[in-house]
Amino acid sequence: MKKSAGYRSVSVPEERLDEFFDVVQWAFVGEWLREDRQDYVDALPVERARAVEVTDEHRGTPGTLAGVHASFGTEMVVPGGRRVPTAGLSWLGVHPGHRRRGLMTTMIHDHFERSLARGESVSVLYAMEAPIYARFGYGMGSQTVKAEIPRGAKMWDVDGADELTVRLERASFERHDALVAGLQARLSRPGTVLNAVGSGRNARFTDPVGNRRGMEKWRIAIVEDRGEPVAYAFFRRHARSSVGIHDGVCQVREHGSLTPAAAQRLWQTLTDFDLVETTMTENLATDDPLLHQLKDPRGVRSKVIDNLWVRLLDVPTALAAREYMRDCDVVVQLTDKHVPANAGTWRIAVTGGEATVTRTDDAPDLTMDVRHLSQCYLGGTSMESLAAAGLVREHTAGRARELAVAMLSPVAPLANWDF
Repeated sequence: MKKSAGYRSVSVPEERLDEFFDVVQWAFVGEWLREDRQDYVDALPVERARAVEVTDEHRGTPGTLAGVHASFGTEMVVPGGRRVPTAGLSWLGVHPGHRRRGLMTTMIHDHFERSLARGESVSVLYAMEAPIYARFGYGMGSQTVKAEIPRGAKMWDVDGADELTVRLERASFERHDALVAGLQARLSRPGTVLNAVGSGRNARFTDPVGNRRGMEKWRIAIVEDRGEPVAYAFFRRHARSSVGIHDGVCQVREHGSLTPAAAQRLWQTLTDFDLVETTMTENLATDDPLLHQLKDPRGVRSKVIDNLWVRLLDVPTALAAREYMRDCDVVVQLTDKHVPANAGTWRIAVTGGEATVTRTDDAPDLTMDVRHLSQCYLGGTSMESLAAAGLVREHTAGRARELAVAMLSPVAPLANWDF
């Protein structure tokens, strides 16, 4: 019996959402509060919710859900500031009673096929367990700095920061969604995943009680320049003290700034709350303006972890969608176990920043798996570094560097909100 036999892929209508969420609780280890149900419904793109359902009694109770997944329809900023139609894969999990039966592969193939049918040439995700997704062609496309910043951290002065004003409000989908989406749409950093469409649009505003761990509900800081929003951040605080010493924390989630002055004014506010000793964030690019503005970078406890994982679904379309730093002409032989249409030999010819990607019978200059090309797509990883690591095979000397320079981004990529 084939491992995945006895199951079928199905869409999940609203009347089956409780079943969907039950599988998620089993897969991601946690007890969700009943009063949080609506928050999860609001965060889920219901029209793109999918599952694998048991059809054979030898696999379990027929009609029950054994694994679930969903995806956000969105666009992602790529080098050059352009946007590419993107599927943000999320909510992916298998019930522990149905593991080792090929259901993850079934669901990811279902996601790939449906994304391609919608014209989404790239898939992205946040990895709960990173080794899983490399098997399916995802590469670590960006990294993020997790930082703990002490209160009142000193910064180098940036002209105009003191002239900006700040509004602090309780975060509200009705009041702030358009504002956040408008600011985010003006960000040019590669990897920026833009506001989702359809249901699940307010995922960034949902705030289940079970996730707060004693913290207040999400607040939002809005920096304005004469009434015009130029930066924002979602944050929440938790006051605590010991022996009369206040050592509360502030957690910063999604944030974005349009100017250096706005970035400084934002972080000056977020790192100077009364009763708060430490401000924590997980969404700093490796070259974020804050990291350059701090006078004492050693005073910040930090570590670098993976951020967005990227998977090219339609290689020629995705490569043509971004801009390039330099002309190149490189022949690449790709392997792709899960989207066979990408496999083969491609010529990547770049002139004036524009790429033409065509099949060719010429001998390859480079050989790689699709995950390596995906890892370099946003410009945060050098193709030459992957060749130096032995992951990309170079047949023609110098061609890894040629493609690396063409694909690099002047700024580090980052996805600034968790979907």
